[in-house]
This record gives sequence, C-alpha cells and structure tokens, in this order.
Amino acid sequence: MKLSVYLGENLAGHLTSTAQNGVVFSYDPAYIEAGLPPLSLSLPLSTNEYPQKKCLPFFEGLLPEGDVKKRISDYLHVSETSTLKLLKELGGECAGMVSILPEGEQNKIQSTYTFSPENYETLSQKNLVEYIRNIDARPLLKAKEKLRLSLAGAQEKLPLAYKNGKFYMPKNGAPSTHIVKPTGQGTLSTLSANEYICMKLAEQSGLQVPNTKLIQIEDVEFLLIERYDRLCKGNEISRLHQEDACQALGILSNNKYQNDGGPSIADIYTLIKTQTTIPLLETRAFLQYLLFNFIIGNCDAHGKNYSLIFQDNSVKLTPMYDTVCTLAYPNLTQKLSMKIGKHYEIQKVNQADFEMLGNQIGLKPKTILDTFNGLVEKIDNAFEIIKNDPILKKHSDILETIQHKLIRTI
Repeated sequence: MKLSVYLGENLAGHLTSTAQNGVVFSYDPAYIEAGLPPLSLSLPLSTNEYPQKKCLPFFEGLLPEGDVKKRISDYLHVSETSTLKLLKELGGECAGMVSILPEGEQNKIQSTYTFSPENYETLSQKNLVEYIRNIDARPLLKAKEKLRLSLAGAQEKLPLAYKNGKFYMPKNGAPSTHIVKPTGQGTLSTLSANEYICMKLAEQSGLQVPNTKLIQIEDVEFLLIERYDRLCKGNEISRLHQEDACQALGILSNNKYQNDGGPSIADIYTLIKTQTTIPLLETRAFLQYLLFNFIIGNCDAHGKNYSLIFQDNSVKLTPMYDTVCTLAYPNLTQKLSMKIGKHYEIQKVNQADFEMLGNQIGLKPKTILDTFNGLVEKIDNAFEIIKNDPILKKHSDILETIQHKLIRTI
C-alpha cells in the first residue's frame, strides 16, 4: 500500500508499506527542492528514506488512541495495529495541515476556504445529538460514512465547523474550526464540566487557552472547543501546522507516559527551548502550564498534551488543552504522567522535588516557587469569578470538588 502525504496543498512525500522494512516514508524530491517545511521536527527534509522506527511516531501520532482507536478499527474491520490502513480511512483531515490520501486520489486541499454552502453543510442540533447518542454503535470520527477525519487522543471527538451559533460539516476538503467532545459516562459523567472549569480557571489566571463552551442540548452535554490550528478571518478559513511533543521527539503515542519511555519534563522543556522562535517566552509559558496542571491535580498531562504550532515562519507553544482535575475521580490514578524530581505520586511531590526539577532544566528554584505561588493566588481568585458562571449552576458539586482538591503548597 502506498499513501500520498500532503502538507496543505503540497505533496510532501509518500508512506509505503514494504514486505521487508514495514512502513517507510520518503519526501518527494520536488518538495525538498522547493525548500518547503518538514512534516515534523523529527523528520527533517532528507533525500534518504525514513525507516519505520523513525517515521511511525509522527504518523501513528495523528490517529486516535486506546479504546477509541480499537472501536474505530472494529467498526472499519481494520486491525488497530495497521497504521497505514487506518490513515487511509481517516487521514483526509488530521491535526495541523496534514492530509493523507490513497495514491492517485486527487488532493482537494486549498490554502484558504470560503465559508459557503459549497464547502460547509448545515448540521442540525438534532443530528449532532443523534451522533453523540449513537457513539456505541458508530464512532464520532465516522459519524457519516464519507468522513475521513482523524484526531489524536483517547476520547471521542468530532471535528466540525461552528459559526454564528450553528454547526456545519465541512466538505470538499474544507477545514473544521471546532471540536466536539462529549462528556464521560458513569463516574466520569462530569468530565466535560470538569474540563470546562479547568479551562476557565486557566483563562482567568492569564494562561492561553482556546475558546471553550459547555453546551447542553436536550440530555446531551458536550464541550465545543475552538481549534487553535485553524485561522479564521471573516469568511476565510485556513489551516496551521502543529505537532505534539511526542511527534516532535519521535516517540510513539503508546509510550506517551514517561514511565513507559515517554518524554520527561526536561525533554519537553529542552524541545521548546531549542526549537521555538522566542524560547524565553515559550519556556515560561510551558512552566506555567506545567504548574497549573499540578495545582489543579491533573495527573494525565503527558507528552501529547503539549504541542508546537508553526505559523508565519515562527514556532510557538500552543494554548493549553485537555486540562482536567483527575484527582476529582478516586478511581483514576494519582500517579503523574511525568515525574517531578524523585516522585511520580502527586501527593508526595514537595519543594525539594521542584528544586531538583529546576536543576534539571536550568531554572532557579525561586523562579519555580514564585511562579507556583503566583498561580495559586490567581487560581483562587479565578474560582470566585467562575462561580458566577450560569452554565455551572448545575455543576456546583464538581466545582467544589476541584476547589477542594487544589494543591496550594509544596
């Protein structure tokens, strides 16, 4: 099998399945000659073929993970270990600017799309709710048979367009603008409200986050998150390229946790320090994201939850995303995705661990401590603001739980 890989309008290269070497990737000579951007920091432009070990982390990292990946694989009757077959089915629109098509299929992707009936089909609230209700029978990424959409992560998601209070399904290669994330079930039924609260706390604390809404239609609740890798100017919509830290470091999604071979805090800090356009600003933002996740009790902030975005010849850290107080759910692990100092267990992390972290990344312990204390104060103030959010009136219990779980001292 051979797939064509596009970055926007441009043919970047080909993914090929070989009997001897498994999956390999090679850049198109014309793409290299034109001096266009590499697909990933882990795949710099080269005339040499990239073997499976080198190329799979980026491409496999475009796909869903865990149970969602298994359910989609089962639905499509494709092995969940077959990255190429899954990309063939789902890779029409991925995160960033990447599109993956069967060889010979025409690439319809344009640099800019107009918001018009030609490119966007109205999606009624009734149909959207039905898609969410029918998740058990049909995964959201295949809510319609012709959809070829892929998003990384272990939660069900549906990329769509949202404008002036209405939902739309993109067509003719047009980009989505938002992501729908249904809430969890059972003990995780408050997951959407939890994430909404944490995003609003981050926003009120001065951290960069995408615009997020908590929406309920009939008995269905979901998050609507504006995509940071899409650029909307008036009626014109275009894609921006991005990749997560695991992709940039060449680490498979299955190894996203440090204890499984994934990146450490120092690994991501070094990546940001060496690859971003203004390292001082971006490393400072990363430290704030990291400490915010610690303070709110998010044990699941792993290597795929920090990303870089490429725009106008600059490289920046993306806004925060997937930030949840996991400590609110007793059945979830209290083990951090990335070790701080000597400890993975969040309740055992102390000031000495942060001092050790400072030594690892070249920051004075006072800088980390001052940032921590400043964020705690901002988050406490933010709670007083968001308590007045009318959307959260019915979610006072999870709001109080998150406030109670805050880690205010180290």
